[in-house]
Amino acid sequence: MRLLHKIEPTPPRSSSYLTDPDDIGQLKSFFAIPANTAIYARVTLVLVKPDYTSPERLKYPINHLRNLALYAATTSHVFVMDADFVPSPNLYRHARDTLLVDLPGSRRQAIVIPCYAIREDHKDDPLPTTMIELEELIDRGVAYITDPGSGHGPTLAVPMMTTGNTGGFWYEVCYESQWEPYYIVPRDSDNLVLYDARFRNQGGDKQSHALQLNAAGFQFLVSTETFILHKDHSKMVWPGGGFAESQKAYTHWSYFAEFMREMEDLYGANVRWPRACSATAIGWQVQQRSPIGVLMG
Repeated sequence: MRLLHKIEPTPPRSSSYLTDPDDIGQLKSFFAIPANTAIYARVTLVLVKPDYTSPERLKYPINHLRNLALYAATTSHVFVMDADFVPSPNLYRHARDTLLVDLPGSRRQAIVIPCYAIREDHKDDPLPTTMIELEELIDRGVAYITDPGSGHGPTLAVPMMTTGNTGGFWYEVCYESQWEPYYIVPRDSDNLVLYDARFRNQGGDKQSHALQLNAAGFQFLVSTETFILHKDHSKMVWPGGGFAESQKAYTHWSYFAEFMREMEDLYGANVRWPRACSATAIGWQVQQRSPIGVLMG
């Protein structure tokens, strides 16, 4: 948040979950320091205090927290980002002055911001501030695309960066199943898609949102001049055991089971197929998709 305070002129909205009873005391101690109060003066901070007598409190309500931050926002567009990411210094102004102005006519567009990680043995190095600096770190193996498989591979950020043939401020990609990008989306009531609050702990939380955007007919346009960064760190211990425990729970909400069946009932069996991707999009060629559908009677 300290870095965000320096580079983002728009007031951030942040939601926090007070997992343990003593968290509120730590929070009060933190804000008793004037310097910290000054940093957070522009921040709308939403706090969630659970019932500490219930074991359910350890099921981290990650998507509920995202929705609370969305409700607190007052801007025309929103960018939901995890707390351990830092945006490039130009993200806000470039999005406001260029990306949102340069977009085609439809309101149902998600501007994907590529996300990269900095290896833990370089965590104390200065963060890159430009695409040129970032590309140099990628060439040296210091920076890399987070989850280059289904998680963030469909963004095609590194292939497009290295080939240098984007030809503009953005390029279009096609939705892929299990993709979980970070994106700027419209917040107006006709186009806002909330996160499914039934996903708790870790696993399926962002994937489910991207799937619903695709089902709602959103295009995915990747920014070529901005990025967000994550510094590698030791494995986080989730309050409720994270992904492993959520998958073993007797009653849980699974992305591939209950959720996917519900989505297929609502949108059809082909819900994981890209809905609004144009046949000329980069994704059709690089992801080896065929733009020709198959009809069977």
